[in-house]
Amino acid sequence: MEKHIVHFGPVAVGAEPRIVGIISDLRTVSSLLSDPAPGCDIVELRLDRIGVTTSEWIDAAHAIEEKGYPVIATLRIPEEGGHWHGTDEERLPHLLDALQHCACVDIELRSPLLNELTAKAAQGHKALIVSHHDYEKTPATDDLETVAARAAVNEQCVVKMAVRVNDATDTDRLRDFLTRGKHAAPLCLIGMGDLGTPTRVEFPKLGSCLAYGHLDGSTAPGQLSCRELAEQIGTREE
Repeated sequence: MEKHIVHFGPVAVGAEPRIVGIISDLRTVSSLLSDPAPGCDIVELRLDRIGVTTSEWIDAAHAIEEKGYPVIATLRIPEEGGHWHGTDEERLPHLLDALQHCACVDIELRSPLLNELTAKAAQGHKALIVSHHDYEKTPATDDLETVAARAAVNEQCVVKMAVRVNDATDTDRLRDFLTRGKHAAPLCLIGMGDLGTPTRVEFPKLGSCLAYGHLDGSTAPGQLSCRELAEQIGTREE
């Protein structure tokens, strides 16, 4: 079956695994820009950790994209592991700014802002990551399939699902879901926690389109660094 491709700026997502380097501190940007091989293809700015009270993050996003790395802007809510404590009304203008200045925005499937951001992303020909996190468990296969189908909101979106792995059967269920499912959009599937760490290397080799690694400190249970991912997955930058 032909793979569904979504473009994050110049980088095609869906045909082969791409490594996303997560930045939680703007001081990391200068190091990234001077590093000839940081280990990532795409950069995620965690705006909920960096802060959005000044335009400094916009300047950083422009500098990163000028270097050739598309930027995903994420302003994550606490219910899904983030540090944004404002209202949706307060969050919306920052996400709209991100759609204007970055290649892609991550928005939670549960968010009431999803429909508006989907429409705005389509108008601006920008990519969208529709994400779902479960920090307690790995859902049943039927529930995984339901989430994946609901999150495939248009042809320029990637579905991201990160769930807690509590035992080997959870890993087996996730592997089966990834390799046997006919997903409507490119799928990033991640197992969280100590038992989920191996999935961060294994699943990209089996078809998970994005692998997330930190550039300045872990942002999720079991997360590896970009360099570790690049070495273990065997990807290369383009």
